[in-house]
Amino acid sequence: MGRFRNVDTGVVITVADAKDERYTTGWESATGDQPAAGADYKSMKVADLKAEVGRRNDGRDEADQLAADGKKADLVAQLETDDR
Repeated sequence: MGRFRNVDTGVVITVADAKDERYTTGWESATGDQPAAGADYKSMKVADLKAEVGRRNDGRDEADQLAADGKKADLVAQLETDDR
């Protein structure tokens, strides 16, 4: 699994190795378990938060997936916890 940080938003995602090549322009490698520097999930729209959860869930075992439903605060909390 590869970890990438969006250079504009600071959002960190984890993707399956087979999909690493998709994250070149606008993304940088984010190694280790470092939190997203400057990620401000609270300013993101719910649709964007759900998309981020979906990207992180891609390639994860079902037991390790984040819930993609719920209120904005729930999505923000899940993403912040996943960044740690």
